[in-house]
Amino acid sequence: MRALMLVLPVGIGVVMFSRGGELAAPAPLLTGVSLLAGGMLSAFTHLSTLRLKITDINANESSDRFEAERGMLDETAAHLLTGSLFCALNAAVLVLGMNVSVSAKGHLTGVLAAMATGISSYIILLFVIVLPRLYFAYVEMNNVSVALNGFDRRKHE
Repeated sequence: MRALMLVLPVGIGVVMFSRGGELAAPAPLLTGVSLLAGGMLSAFTHLSTLRLKITDINANESSDRFEAERGMLDETAAHLLTGSLFCALNAAVLVLGMNVSVSAKGHLTGVLAAMATGISSYIILLFVIVLPRLYFAYVEMNNVSVALNGFDRRKHE
């Protein structure tokens, strides 16, 4: 999985650059990564509160019943912060590119377009990794019914 997280975005950027690809509308992409950065930071804030709740529960009990959830929250928080950092980096690349590397039609071209595309694909992969983990943390911490949580593989009648 780690190799895919590196190889796929780099490969996408290299293919785009080698084929002379362009981003026809970089402004909506800039808006999207900016909003996603805020959303990821907001989710991180929520996770840190949830993590504090787990720490308080474990302090009052003799056993660590949320050990797996705590590990998952810690890993997800790291992914969210990494995603926010890459959103900021992507926004900087897009702003720079929109001011330096624009064709006559207003398309983002060259190395900066390839970088923006590669970084965007990395952010999408991080987002796809984080969503199920966030949902699983929600399910576990809120004791969602097994019949409703989506993780039960048994057939229900």
